[in-house]
Amino acid sequence: MNVKNLRYLSYAIGALLLIYIVFRIASPAELETHADENPNDKAESYFRTQSDGFSVDPFYLESAKTIFSADGQFLRFDEIISRAKSGELNFVSELWNLRRQCPEGSTREQCHEYIKAFLQNEYGGEEAKRLVSMLSNYLKYEEAMVQLDPSSKSYSNQERYEQIKQLRRKYFAKEDAELIFGLEEATADFSFNRKNFLDETKNIKADDRIRMYEDYRKKSFGSYYNAVTAREPKFDKFETEMDLRQNELSKLSVQERESKEKEVRIRYFGKDGNDRMEKVLKEMKEEEEKISKLQVEEKNFLKNYPNLSDSEREKKLMDLRIQTLGSKELAEEYSRRMEYEKTLKNSTN
Repeated sequence: MNVKNLRYLSYAIGALLLIYIVFRIASPAELETHADENPNDKAESYFRTQSDGFSVDPFYLESAKTIFSADGQFLRFDEIISRAKSGELNFVSELWNLRRQCPEGSTREQCHEYIKAFLQNEYGGEEAKRLVSMLSNYLKYEEAMVQLDPSSKSYSNQERYEQIKQLRRKYFAKEDAELIFGLEEATADFSFNRKNFLDETKNIKADDRIRMYEDYRKKSFGSYYNAVTAREPKFDKFETEMDLRQNELSKLSVQERESKEKEVRIRYFGKDGNDRMEKVLKEMKEEEEKISKLQVEEKNFLKNYPNLSDSEREKKLMDLRIQTLGSKELAEEYSRRMEYEKTLKNSTN
């Protein structure tokens, strides 16, 4: 699996691991018991006993007015729903933004009461009830997520994600599940099926393949497509196009390939951007050549002087590295890299 596939796959499962980790970090107080009165009890009683999670203690209603202050106007309810449907707003990210504003020392339950109070103060009526209902269901789902072991090897990533989707439908109505998780699930489906698309189109002309890829993204992301493309870094777009052209580029001569790559770089980054990238590519190529030369020299050295002591061998190798790479700093960096790769290789054997 190449770097591009790994990146997209990480989008699909990263949120799941994040939920597991941050929940564990954010809720240590719930794991402790004390004989004295727990300051969390009051908040927990409201959180646990209200069937719809809507009732909030007046203490939290009043406190939330000063805790959550906006630099400007908060989004209206209809704006929240509209932006969630288009992928411009992520409910889970917004929840964590609110959590970070809870008073220092707040327990998990207390923080949630502050947030529910904020929603009731800011929106009120049926709008607040809808948002608080989604929050309460999300908190129940978040707790259920902790019971799933993300390290299990009995399922593939795709099978594990299907389990997560099924779990979500136990806590959310279809419309709410799409509002909260729609973009993430679309991204997951896109990443899981992307390899099939690449395999099926590998022999198609590059320009046609690029057009088909964009059509595939539009179909995969649907109403989220514009938000996804608007946030996509320019370098990612460039890298994607180069990946899609790779099969065709590999059939060109060196000169033709370099000319085509330059043409694509200029289209994305302009002439100045291309000049900077060419400079970096040149430096990387020179470094690769130096390292290749060094590795040959090291191999010959070890073959010609097999009986040196460890200290003598290391000293001679360092001298050779400094001479070939041009500085002690580069030689030491190379030595650390080689040591790391050696350790990594040994650990996998």
